[in-house]
Amino acid sequence: MRPHILLVNYNEGCIPDLGKSKFHLDMEFKKISSARELDFPASKKSPDVVVIFMQKEKQDCLNKIAYLTKSNLDKEIIAAVPVEMLETGVKALQNGASDFFTYPSCSHTLDFYINRSLERKYLHKHICFNENCYKSRYAISEKNYKHLFDEVPCFIYVLDRDYQITDCNRKFEEYFGNHIGEYCFGILKNRDEPCTKCTVDKTFKDGKNHASEMQIISSDGVKHTVLCWIAPIKDDQGQITHALVMLTDITEARRLEDHLTSLGFMIGSISHGIKGLLTSLDGGMYLMEKGINQRNQANIRQGFEQSKQMTERIKQLVLDILYYTKTRKVEWSKVSIKQFLEDTVEIVSSNARKNKVTIDYKLEVLTEDIFFDVDEKSLQTALVNILENGIEACVDNPVKKKNSVLFHARMDRDKVLFTIQDNGLGMDEDTLKNIFTIFFSSKGNKGTGLGLYIANKVVAQHRGEIKAKSTKNKGTKFLIKIPRTVPKTARNPRGVAYPE
Repeated sequence: MRPHILLVNYNEGCIPDLGKSKFHLDMEFKKISSARELDFPASKKSPDVVVIFMQKEKQDCLNKIAYLTKSNLDKEIIAAVPVEMLETGVKALQNGASDFFTYPSCSHTLDFYINRSLERKYLHKHICFNENCYKSRYAISEKNYKHLFDEVPCFIYVLDRDYQITDCNRKFEEYFGNHIGEYCFGILKNRDEPCTKCTVDKTFKDGKNHASEMQIISSDGVKHTVLCWIAPIKDDQGQITHALVMLTDITEARRLEDHLTSLGFMIGSISHGIKGLLTSLDGGMYLMEKGINQRNQANIRQGFEQSKQMTERIKQLVLDILYYTKTRKVEWSKVSIKQFLEDTVEIVSSNARKNKVTIDYKLEVLTEDIFFDVDEKSLQTALVNILENGIEACVDNPVKKKNSVLFHARMDRDKVLFTIQDNGLGMDEDTLKNIFTIFFSSKGNKGTGLGLYIANKVVAQHRGEIKAKSTKNKGTKFLIKIPRTVPKTARNPRGVAYPE
């Protein structure tokens, strides 16, 4: 097939021997007065090579060359410029022209440049640079980018200057939902207006990368502490049009820091408690030894009871410490609220009977389904801890009366509410404020200071809350509220490797 060569604004004298060109019979001549006329409509066959003879520098003509070569990657445009306008030829190359030469010139020179353009065109067409190949390569590149975008283990989204989300990766959509076109501050912060100190705003203003730490709330209501990195996205003119935001969840790292801090505090705190318990244990053993030597059964019994009591306290202290220090995966299951209530009461019944404390338990179910999502073992441990505290409070109450602990459960469609109320010793206001603080105990040497702290931690793992009210010498009331169902994304902390 013969090539089609288009000469634009050719004047006699530019190539005096043009008739000797081997492409002369394949040439078409066109005159234009403005760069707007330089176009190649789809209805007409586009020329293989275009030679533009530029009489004077025109910025609109250079811009037109840039537009044509950008919209058609294999378009071959040669700029012919007068010798005194050599700089214009360089600018033509910068705007996408494939070659340039100066005129007046000869047919031999023109043929050389046309041949070179035709060779480039052939390579574009036949060696994996045709239009279909470009589309295929672009599709593969886009697919790889999207795969990488989705598989990054971070929350990633793209914002425009109005703080609207224009794109997001799969993990972001999993935790926050598909909110393309909505405001980021509404989705991540539950706000009605932009944040007062917005890191994204800094990136739009100075065009630099920025980082910050903040808290966000996922669609299931779970708070996350995240490290936030923002990078500008620019157009081909260098203007910032969007911002790429990447959030790394460090919630568990912050929890671990708090955990390690409290562990350090615990080492110093429990040493005094263990020392006192061991001293009492040593005293009990001394009484037993003395009783054996003197054959005094009263001393032997007293020493035995004291040693037994101290051993139980040390055992409970060790169990509480192990529970607190061990990273334990929450084992979720569907459990009958009726069976759960009965099993929990059964655990404390023996201690209640021994201390002549009545356990009044009651169940109220306002839904046909009596099952709820729970880590049965941990929540049962938490409730037993509170019930045992209630029994002890009744025993220690100096006011002689009928001791009782109320244990009620009420379940509706959305939540389960446990009520534990005793008529025992009660607490003053200062004590009540600190009952969930680690290693705080109102029992003196009798308590470890971990029981209610662990109970509060367990309730928090169930996405619930625990509250307490108390009146001195009248009793204490605990209200534990947990959701009846827990979303999968809220069940266990992300990014934490649990021991098998």
